[in-house]
Amino acid sequence: MRPRLPRNSLSSISRCSSPSFSSRAFTVSARRPFIGPENPKFIEIPMPRQRYARYKKDIKGTLPPPRNIFHPRAPNRVDPNYLAATIPEAKSRPEPLDERTAWRRRLATTRRKNLREGLLGLHKRKLRQDTVRESKTKAKRKDREIRLRASQREDDRLTSPTVAVALQNLHIGLSDPNREARVAEKLEKFKTKEEIKREQRKDALFNLYMNAREFITTEEQLNEEIEKIFIQSPFGKDQKGTENIWDAYGSPPTVQDMLQTVNGIQKSALEYHRGPAHITGKRMKKIAEELTGGKMD
Repeated sequence: MRPRLPRNSLSSISRCSSPSFSSRAFTVSARRPFIGPENPKFIEIPMPRQRYARYKKDIKGTLPPPRNIFHPRAPNRVDPNYLAATIPEAKSRPEPLDERTAWRRRLATTRRKNLREGLLGLHKRKLRQDTVRESKTKAKRKDREIRLRASQREDDRLTSPTVAVALQNLHIGLSDPNREARVAEKLEKFKTKEEIKREQRKDALFNLYMNAREFITTEEQLNEEIEKIFIQSPFGKDQKGTENIWDAYGSPPTVQDMLQTVNGIQKSALEYHRGPAHITGKRMKKIAEELTGGKMD
């Protein structure tokens, strides 16, 4: 009979035979990020240093924006009078008897000294920064003026595209001999359009004046209109129970019906034998409105 293996040995063998044992479970080296061939960073290309680039600084936390203590409208903080009023000198007093009072006097003296030195140092740093900034600005402006007024380089002249001398000296526009006639024609068109708009506005204003007689402006007129409309048979005494005006008076005329009326080929006997008097009356009314310049009842 074969001897039995202990349980710990069996568990060790099972761990060794498992497929996960082939990979490292514990490591102290940092895992490198996987970058595929489609990534632009797959091939390392050295980046050139930029002249005026500001390198990113890893600043922990956030800092408030510094206050401009030397604002043009602020008082001069390095003036002796301002310093004397802000940081007055200590009054002459006898030596204190206890250590706490002496310690507080030393603290006050240190605070006055630090405030004075801080203001003077900040003002000196501001003057130095303004001087550096102004010098850089002047140098850039001078370099720009030199480059702007510099003559064309020989390599630029030799590699520039060929341009005819006649085109280089051409600075005037194309000749237009009919410009005055064209401008006069456009002016007449503009005046005609403006006159049409003016007449349309007059017609709209006159139509508003004619229709204003039927406007409801008082409460009595509103009550009368309500009593006249909201009745048992609003479409006439013979049309009781009708809820639709099309059922009472028929549907509105179509384009085909209007063409039949004009051509005199109506299907209805009453309409066919009525004659052209009603059409002539409408046309005469429209002609009278055009002649008088306003809408007629």
